[in-house]
Amino acid sequence: MKNYKSKKQEDVKSSDGLAATSHPLATLEAISILNKGGNAVDAAIAASAVLSVVEPNATGIGGDCFAIISMNGKKPVSYNGSGIAPEKAKVDFFIKNKINKIGLDSPHSVTVPGAVHAWSTIHNDYGKLEFEQLFLKAIECARDGFNVTEKVSNSWKKNQLKLSKNKNTKKIFLNNGNPYKLSEKFKNIKLADTLEKISKKGANEFYNGNIANAIVTSLNELGSLHTLEDFEKQKTIKNDTINCKYKDIIIHQCPPNGPGITVLFMMKMIEKLKIENYKANSAERFHIEAEVTKLAYQLREKNIGDPNFIDMDLKKLLSHSDIEETVKKISINKCYDVGNLNIPAHPETVYLTVVDKDFNAVSIINSICYVFGSGITSNNTGILFQNRGTNFRIEQNHPNCIDGLKRPLHTIIPGMVFNNYKPILSYGIMGGQYQPVGQVHVLNNIFDYDMTPQEAISFPRAFHFNNIYQLESGISKRTENDLKKKGHKTVRINEYLGGGQAIQIDWQKGLLIGGSDPRKDGYALGL
Repeated sequence: MKNYKSKKQEDVKSSDGLAATSHPLATLEAISILNKGGNAVDAAIAASAVLSVVEPNATGIGGDCFAIISMNGKKPVSYNGSGIAPEKAKVDFFIKNKINKIGLDSPHSVTVPGAVHAWSTIHNDYGKLEFEQLFLKAIECARDGFNVTEKVSNSWKKNQLKLSKNKNTKKIFLNNGNPYKLSEKFKNIKLADTLEKISKKGANEFYNGNIANAIVTSLNELGSLHTLEDFEKQKTIKNDTINCKYKDIIIHQCPPNGPGITVLFMMKMIEKLKIENYKANSAERFHIEAEVTKLAYQLREKNIGDPNFIDMDLKKLLSHSDIEETVKKISINKCYDVGNLNIPAHPETVYLTVVDKDFNAVSIINSICYVFGSGITSNNTGILFQNRGTNFRIEQNHPNCIDGLKRPLHTIIPGMVFNNYKPILSYGIMGGQYQPVGQVHVLNNIFDYDMTPQEAISFPRAFHFNNIYQLESGISKRTENDLKKKGHKTVRINEYLGGGQAIQIDWQKGLLIGGSDPRKDGYALGL
């Protein structure tokens, strides 16, 4: 594995607009849209559409979307485009049928895809260009094909068996039964046709038209509980962000069922623990990060779910007294035992951010949950479905217990930071359950260790997950040994933790500074 800190990659600077995504074609399309007179919202949707084609391992219109948007430097708005479970998906059904866990490739893992509705809602609120124009590049990539990049080809290789189980998936996503390799051209002509219909007829075609009919038919054939009425009931939730003060900045997140409160909880604890007193690469810094991770994830698992189904007192969870009480459990010298939380792991997501010449800022994230989602592709549409429903628990009285029309506890979280009532950082970290930790890591790197966006993103990472502390190779042996002395069970991972993008906004200088994660195939680019 690479030491990502050593890979030479400079910050990108611009005064006229900047985009940072996980794939070069998506970044180029975002910049192209800005050049055509589109704003950050137009560019972000267009880039998301491209990513839905060129990173089918991580995203697609069969998945979900969350976004935070600040227009004209004003108060940020949260968009929750996560999908609902079928109305018939009651916990009693699963208990009666002796299903105690929703399988990764089960049709029951497919929640109604929310991404298309979210894109449409955001565009209706803020878009400048015609909706149809935002899909042209994505349609071209799907119909004419694109050359597969390195990271995507690696995912394809590892998931050959998964892709071979469903007849539609095998036909579209395997090349005569083989995974697509680096630089090979991949086409999804059926998806091109579907995207063209959506671009011309809008989201209504996806949720009320022929596309919805095809999706429901395909899933029902596999034994799912989906109905056309479920698709008609899918809506994007638009509301205020949740936030907390950290020193002199305000960190904004999407409310639950998103896990953004995890970031806020961790940052409030870290503020009490004064992480800046320890070096960025020290065992103490990584130890603090691990300890607040354990406690924050425990809190999330016990308290957070769909607010339409459970009561949550977010203000209390983030209150001074609750934070103080939790921090008391943390020692700088040894580990705190939270037991085994048995949290499911799912590593794939795509995050992107765009800021235009007017400093309109979009922080947006799209995902199909696990790598290549459920592995199920619908008839005649080319749509590969997410398996976000596997996040539900088949456990009565659990805050994330499955229920009809309920949204599962999510993992994808865009972030935005404000200072003096204006956005100063639009950022996000990819990588399933790692995302809250990754956000905290990058925020500390920028605001406590004075790193630039690119330095903060490239810096070595670690993730304490289900009692194992995963370390990237960039973390020194000395740091690892010191972590072991504190009681951590460490393991060196052969790959990487997440990805990420960030754009810093300097209002005084009129300057945008962007970075993109070398762990992925993308990059940042300015006008």
